[in-house]
Amino acid sequence: EYWKAVETSLMYKAAMSYYPSYIERDAIKAEDEEIPVKDIVAYVYDEFKDKIPADFEKREGILFVGGFAHPPNADAVLWFVREVYPLLRSDMEAKGQKAPDFYVVGSKVTDEIKALEQPGNGVIIKGFVSEEELAELYDTTRIVVVPLRYGAGVKGKVVEALYNGAAIVTTSVGSEGIPEADRVMKVADGPEAFADEVVKMYQDPAECRRMCEETQKYIREYFSVEAAWKVIEEDFTPKKKR
Repeated sequence: EYWKAVETSLMYKAAMSYYPSYIERDAIKAEDEEIPVKDIVAYVYDEFKDKIPADFEKREGILFVGGFAHPPNADAVLWFVREVYPLLRSDMEAKGQKAPDFYVVGSKVTDEIKALEQPGNGVIIKGFVSEEELAELYDTTRIVVVPLRYGAGVKGKVVEALYNGAAIVTTSVGSEGIPEADRVMKVADGPEAFADEVVKMYQDPAECRRMCEETQKYIREYFSVEAAWKVIEEDFTPKKKR
């Protein structure tokens, strides 16, 4: 309560306060509608992908990217491998289809995460990779999953996946703070719903391609320098005196 009072008092004194998502902006407005506050993206790009391989029917595999020093990432991978991945493998194999491999990328891999990779189970723990290898994985895997179950704010891994033109399946936690999230990703919670969404996406290269193309419009619209400037320019432009 003390720090809340300190923060609120500072916001009353400021001409404008900025928060990194509309979720936080709305939380402040719920406290007091009179506080001047806006949401502005925390991730901004000034260069964009010239061309992203759109041959999704030739792509293989599901990708997760996230460092394991951050506990929500470890929880996400453990949950996906233990509760979601078996369901989607069973579903696809029952239809006579080969289940996709699951590639896990991230630094500081723990022994618990390493142990998920077993002969023949489709889980491939790659750990830390170079920027070049990561770019290749984004261009050659068919789907990126972000199965986060907890964590606050806009997730950098989701924005990075959007920037790289990925077809994304995530949870409501993973999509938090992302404006118009359903425009550029599929959102599902619970093992069955998440597995169903991944299977549907994986079996639909045309939809993956459409989402890939949409991500590039979306990144420019929401995560570019121009987009950020549109939010703040009126606050930094001197008002004309009457």
